[in-house]
Amino acid sequence: MLKAYSKFLDILEAIIKRLLCIAGLVMVAVIVYQVVLRYVFHQSNIWSEELARYLFAYVVLLGAVIATRRESQLQIDFLINLFKPKLRHLVTAICTFIGMIFLFYLLRYSIMLCAGSLKNTSAGLRIPFAYIYACLPIGSFLMILTSIEVIAKNFLAFLNYDKEKNEGEV
Repeated sequence: MLKAYSKFLDILEAIIKRLLCIAGLVMVAVIVYQVVLRYVFHQSNIWSEELARYLFAYVVLLGAVIATRRESQLQIDFLINLFKPKLRHLVTAICTFIGMIFLFYLLRYSIMLCAGSLKNTSAGLRIPFAYIYACLPIGSFLMILTSIEVIAKNFLAFLNYDKEKNEGEV
Protein backbone atom coordinates (compact mmCIF):
# COMPACT_ATOMS: atom_id res chain seq x y z
CA MET A 1 0.00 0.00 0.00
CA LEU A 2 2.90 2.34 0.77
CA LYS A 3 4.34 1.64 -2.70
CA ALA A 4 1.08 2.68 -4.36
CA TYR A 5 0.92 5.83 -2.21
CA SER A 6 4.54 6.61 -3.10
CA LYS A 7 3.77 6.17 -6.81
CA PHE A 8 0.86 8.59 -6.44
CA LEU A 9 3.20 11.07 -4.77
CA ASP A 10 5.78 10.52 -7.53
CA ILE A 11 3.19 11.62 -10.09
CA LEU A 12 2.16 14.55 -7.90
CA GLU A 13 5.81 15.58 -7.48
CA ALA A 14 6.35 15.49 -11.25
CA ILE A 15 3.34 17.78 -11.72
CA ILE A 16 4.59 20.13 -9.01
CA LYS A 17 8.05 20.26 -10.59
CA ARG A 18 6.53 21.25 -13.93
CA LEU A 19 4.42 23.92 -12.26
CA LEU A 20 7.50 25.21 -10.44
CA CYS A 21 9.43 25.45 -13.71
CA ILE A 22 6.60 27.34 -15.40
CA ALA A 23 6.12 29.66 -12.44
CA GLY A 24 9.87 30.29 -12.19
CA LEU A 25 10.14 31.11 -15.90
CA VAL A 26 7.13 33.42 -15.80
CA MET A 27 8.49 35.08 -12.66
CA VAL A 28 11.90 35.72 -14.26
CA ALA A 29 10.30 37.00 -17.48
CA VAL A 30 8.03 39.37 -15.58
CA ILE A 31 10.89 40.69 -13.45
CA VAL A 32 13.09 41.26 -16.54
CA TYR A 33 10.15 43.03 -18.19
CA GLN A 34 9.71 45.21 -15.09
CA VAL A 35 13.42 46.10 -14.94
CA VAL A 36 13.62 46.97 -18.65
CA LEU A 37 10.42 48.99 -18.44
CA ARG A 38 11.62 50.91 -15.40
CA TYR A 39 15.29 51.56 -16.22
CA VAL A 40 15.24 51.75 -20.02
CA PHE A 41 11.86 53.37 -20.68
CA HIS A 42 11.46 55.12 -17.30
CA GLN A 43 7.97 53.70 -16.96
CA SER A 44 6.48 51.31 -14.45
CA ASN A 45 3.39 49.24 -13.93
CA ILE A 46 1.93 47.73 -10.82
CA TRP A 47 0.78 44.33 -12.09
CA SER A 48 4.23 42.92 -12.88
CA GLU A 49 5.56 43.42 -9.37
CA GLU A 50 2.43 41.88 -7.90
CA LEU A 51 2.52 38.90 -10.22
CA ALA A 52 6.17 38.19 -9.42
CA ARG A 53 5.48 38.42 -5.68
CA TYR A 54 2.46 36.12 -5.84
CA LEU A 55 4.26 33.58 -8.02
CA PHE A 56 7.12 33.63 -5.53
CA ALA A 57 4.71 32.67 -2.73
CA TYR A 58 3.45 29.71 -4.77
CA VAL A 59 7.01 28.66 -5.67
CA VAL A 60 8.05 28.70 -2.01
CA LEU A 61 5.10 26.64 -0.79
CA LEU A 62 5.18 24.14 -3.64
CA GLY A 63 8.93 23.82 -3.21
CA ALA A 64 8.34 23.12 0.47
CA VAL A 65 6.18 20.16 -0.53
CA ILE A 66 9.10 18.57 -2.37
CA ALA A 67 11.49 19.45 0.46
CA THR A 68 9.17 17.79 2.98
CA ARG A 69 9.00 14.64 0.90
CA ARG A 70 12.77 14.46 0.57
CA GLU A 71 13.25 15.25 4.27
CA SER A 72 15.40 18.22 3.32
CA GLN A 73 13.48 20.88 5.17
CA LEU A 74 15.19 22.97 7.81
CA GLN A 75 16.23 20.84 10.76
CA ILE A 76 19.00 20.64 13.29
CA ASP A 77 21.10 17.75 12.00
CA PHE A 78 23.46 18.03 14.94
CA LEU A 79 20.73 16.91 17.36
CA ILE A 80 19.37 14.19 15.09
CA ASN A 81 22.87 12.78 14.53
CA LEU A 82 23.27 12.33 18.28
CA PHE A 83 20.90 9.37 18.06
CA LYS A 84 21.83 5.91 16.88
CA PRO A 85 20.80 5.17 13.26
CA LYS A 86 17.80 3.05 14.28
CA LEU A 87 16.50 5.71 16.66
CA ARG A 88 16.98 8.46 14.06
CA HIS A 89 14.15 6.95 12.03
CA LEU A 90 11.80 7.10 15.02
CA VAL A 91 12.84 10.66 15.92
CA THR A 92 12.33 11.76 12.33
CA ALA A 93 8.87 10.17 12.27
CA ILE A 94 7.90 11.86 15.55
CA CYS A 95 9.23 15.26 14.46
CA THR A 96 7.43 14.98 11.13
CA PHE A 97 4.22 14.09 12.96
CA ILE A 98 4.59 17.19 15.16
CA GLY A 99 5.13 19.26 12.03
CA MET A 100 2.04 17.69 10.51
CA ILE A 101 -0.04 18.87 13.48
CA PHE A 102 1.10 22.42 12.71
CA LEU A 103 0.18 21.88 9.05
CA PHE A 104 -3.37 20.87 10.03
CA TYR A 105 -3.75 24.16 11.92
CA LEU A 106 -2.25 26.07 9.00
CA LEU A 107 -4.65 24.32 6.63
CA ARG A 108 -7.66 25.14 8.78
CA TYR A 109 -6.84 28.81 9.26
CA SER A 110 -5.66 29.36 5.70
CA ILE A 111 -8.98 28.06 4.38
CA MET A 112 -10.71 30.57 6.65
CA LEU A 113 -8.38 33.30 5.34
CA CYS A 114 -9.24 32.43 1.75
CA ALA A 115 -12.95 32.37 2.47
CA GLY A 116 -12.76 35.75 4.16
CA SER A 117 -10.83 37.39 1.34
CA LEU A 118 -12.96 36.45 -1.66
CA LYS A 119 -14.36 39.98 -2.05
CA ASN A 120 -11.04 41.81 -1.72
CA THR A 121 -9.02 42.22 -4.93
CA SER A 122 -5.40 43.10 -5.56
CA ALA A 123 -4.60 46.60 -6.81
CA GLY A 124 -2.69 45.72 -9.96
CA LEU A 125 -4.01 42.38 -11.16
CA ARG A 126 -7.56 42.87 -9.88
CA ILE A 127 -7.85 39.25 -8.80
CA PRO A 128 -9.41 38.15 -5.51
CA PHE A 129 -6.92 37.77 -2.69
CA ALA A 130 -8.40 34.33 -2.06
CA TYR A 131 -6.58 33.09 -5.19
CA ILE A 132 -3.35 34.56 -3.91
CA TYR A 133 -3.80 33.17 -0.40
CA ALA A 134 -4.78 29.77 -1.85
CA CYS A 135 -1.07 28.87 -1.90
CA LEU A 136 -1.32 28.36 1.88
CA PRO A 137 -4.05 25.67 1.97
CA ILE A 138 -2.70 24.04 -1.21
CA GLY A 139 0.84 23.92 0.15
CA SER A 140 -0.15 22.77 3.62
CA PHE A 141 -2.46 20.05 2.27
CA LEU A 142 0.24 18.72 -0.06
CA MET A 143 2.82 18.84 2.76
CA ILE A 144 0.44 16.79 4.91
CA LEU A 145 0.25 14.19 2.13
CA THR A 146 4.03 14.00 1.84
CA SER A 147 4.46 13.97 5.62
CA ILE A 148 2.32 10.85 5.82
CA GLU A 149 4.76 9.10 3.48
CA VAL A 150 7.80 10.32 5.45
CA ILE A 151 6.29 9.12 8.73
CA ALA A 152 5.36 5.72 7.29
CA LYS A 153 8.75 5.15 5.67
CA ASN A 154 10.69 6.17 8.77
CA PHE A 155 8.47 4.17 11.12
CA LEU A 156 8.82 1.08 8.93
CA ALA A 157 12.58 1.63 8.74
CA PHE A 158 12.65 1.83 12.55
CA LEU A 159 10.66 -1.39 12.92
CA ASN A 160 12.66 -3.28 10.29
CA TYR A 161 16.09 -1.85 11.13
CA ASP A 162 17.44 -4.90 12.96
CA LYS A 163 16.06 -7.30 10.33
CA GLU A 164 17.61 -5.29 7.47
CA LYS A 165 20.89 -4.99 9.37
CA ASN A 166 21.04 -8.78 9.92
CA GLU A 167 20.21 -9.47 6.26
CA GLY A 168 23.04 -7.16 5.23
CA GLU A 169 25.56 -9.05 7.37
CA VAL A 170 24.70 -12.48 5.94
